[in-house]
Amino acid sequence: MTAALAKTSARLMFDESYGWARFANGGVTFWFKGYEQSRHGAALAREAAALPSDRRKIEAWLRTLDGSFALAVETLAWTLVATDRVGSMPLIWTRRDGRVYVTQDGRALERELSLGPSDIDPAGAGSIALAGYTIGADTLYQGVHRLLPGQYLMLDGKQDAAAAYHQWRPWQPADAEPDELVEQLSRLHERIIDKLVKSAGGRPILVPLSAGLDSRMILSGLVAAGYRKLRAFTYGLPGNREALLAKRIAERLGVDWSFHAYSQAALRGAVASAAHQSYEAYADSLTGIHFPQDYFALTALIEDRSAGPDTIVVNGQTGDFITGNHILPPLTEPALDATPASRMDRILETALNKHFKMWRALQTAEFLDPIRRRLRQDVAVAGGLPASALGDHGVYEYSEFVNRQSKYVIHGQRCYEFLGLDWRLPLWDRDYLDFWGAAPLAAKRGQKLYRAVLERDNWGGVWRDLPINPLRVRPAWMVPIRLALKVAHAPLGRARWRKFERRHLEYWTAPLCSYAPWSYRRIARDRRGHANALAWYCEAYLNAKGVAWDGRLLPS
Repeated sequence: MTAALAKTSARLMFDESYGWARFANGGVTFWFKGYEQSRHGAALAREAAALPSDRRKIEAWLRTLDGSFALAVETLAWTLVATDRVGSMPLIWTRRDGRVYVTQDGRALERELSLGPSDIDPAGAGSIALAGYTIGADTLYQGVHRLLPGQYLMLDGKQDAAAAYHQWRPWQPADAEPDELVEQLSRLHERIIDKLVKSAGGRPILVPLSAGLDSRMILSGLVAAGYRKLRAFTYGLPGNREALLAKRIAERLGVDWSFHAYSQAALRGAVASAAHQSYEAYADSLTGIHFPQDYFALTALIEDRSAGPDTIVVNGQTGDFITGNHILPPLTEPALDATPASRMDRILETALNKHFKMWRALQTAEFLDPIRRRLRQDVAVAGGLPASALGDHGVYEYSEFVNRQSKYVIHGQRCYEFLGLDWRLPLWDRDYLDFWGAAPLAAKRGQKLYRAVLERDNWGGVWRDLPINPLRVRPAWMVPIRLALKVAHAPLGRARWRKFERRHLEYWTAPLCSYAPWSYRRIARDRRGHANALAWYCEAYLNAKGVAWDGRLLPS
């Protein structure tokens, strides 16, 4: 280390926009974005001003915070930056010529440091090409890092590496049977809804409502708690399964609901607009693609004044993951007699097969081996394999948590911020994290415990006779065409049919018109084998950075 890393060497690239607030207290400057369950920014600023430079005491203070946030503390002797336990608000940092730069704004950092193709990290570009996001603390650029969930960076002339004040450890399950946890989870559901009600403070709550479990849980819980200022909305192709069931759920709950129709032409125009380009720039933290789903519907809600500056958007992200639904075979059955090496291989191959598959043409050792090595390093940084194979599923969950969930799914909150809307993430509540981090595999497999509690408690009467994610193909004109083509492909096997459907039919049947920015001809003629529409967003993101679809630099 060369220069002392005190206040004068830190460049905090924040300003009072998009939710950031600045507080001055004596010689201390406090930056805060987000919310804390029991203290407002001014109170936190006073606490921050009284902090000593002792790292253990700073970590203890950070662990008291309950909410979604990013923060920074500048004193005459040291600077601290930190993100919450799920990394809901990204902070990226780098060191150049003895100075540390910290920001949420990837584009601003590119301009400040003149970052370009020559600075690209091949590992970061390759991961984005295959999955849509980077791995661990990596970003698209060499030497630029992201704070992981539950991490902080303290610059005091002694250390400039990120450290953890909290780490989610779902590989250490408690010794309990699912039936023994039913009452505990039921009470926890009531508490997180109560915390949401208290945090909202009577402001309007807007819920993106689907046909699944999680947004239904949020909306029905708020109704059961007696919250009045509620509105739900759904979007996509007219007549899609999400819309039909969401309407029934909202009607039964007595909640105002609206549907916002998506079409190829409308989405194509929205994505090409200057406003959407500004959103993409705002959401660029140099770790992957933006979350494309909500923007079009939310702009319509804002235009008709169904949502305004006092509105809080509360989505169901991401009960599906945290309650166990992403634990895939073979990890649903612990390999109790396997060697550590074979256990690690099972975990890595499960992650590769599920998440690093955007292009079939990249499913080769040349492209996957570097990803495999990087994931292995990620596991090592987190502490390596647990002593027992009973926790192997948790290692897989941790990897998805710090990568896909934090950098892509939770990153969808940037859309709300950009449009001037507040938000909450009750299913990423710290108590919920703790509960599911300790839940045994038997409780999480197939979401057994989660589903049992929701059906037993039956909030709002919407859990026992309304289906979950029913199948429905739209638009209607595609139904007979798809059926005829499926019958014709029957002798060729399921794999051939799925390949054909992705390439030639999903352009029209994708419920959210996800392929709209590109022409049908371009999608249907392409032979690289996209896994879904997000593959094309990955290519577009990389191309804009001077990188080809496969993570290699474009010719200059």
